[in-house]
Amino acid sequence: MKAKNWVITALAFFIVSLANATDTPKMNVVSLGTQKALVSFKSPTAAPLEITITNNSGEIVYYKKSEAKLNEYRKIFDFSELGNGNFNVCLDYGLYSINRDLQVSKKKIIVGLAEKLFEPYFFIKNGRINMSFLNVAQKNVHMEVYKNGEYISSTSLGKDMSLQKSIDLSKSGKGNYEIVISDLFKNHRFFVQL
Repeated sequence: MKAKNWVITALAFFIVSLANATDTPKMNVVSLGTQKALVSFKSPTAAPLEITITNNSGEIVYYKKSEAKLNEYRKIFDFSELGNGNFNVCLDYGLYSINRDLQVSKKKIIVGLAEKLFEPYFFIKNGRINMSFLNVAQKNVHMEVYKNGEYISSTSLGKDMSLQKSIDLSKSGKGNYEIVISDLFKNHRFFVQL
């Protein structure tokens, strides 16, 4: 019975997500000359915004999380101090994220196509974390669990379109937990204190 309720809840989440697909923000990255780019977004619905820029090695070179709900954002980034290379701009907005790759050289910035993704949905009850994820790429998805920064476990979730996983952390003791869901595009992180 619990499994049936979980599947129905996950299915309802995805139907609502698909119905609200028109509410996803539009993110533009425009090259402004040699090594500068304007990142902007607009959305009809205000929500907390998180923007992350990573280099080719996956290191975070810029991170900002808004305190308030926003429906517009604009910022010019100067890549001249970072040097030539490949970068990824990721905008997390509610249950969605938009990713764009950038190739930066001394002469120009080449902006890749936008990849719109769903973020994993997490629900916590009685020390049990339930996760649901729409795997649009249908590639292997991997999950890792950390407690107070220490690795606890990992598992492969498969490559089905709709993925669900339930983890019982009630017997693992109190602490700060980090759940990392890795798909083809990025590492989705979820933090919880139990």
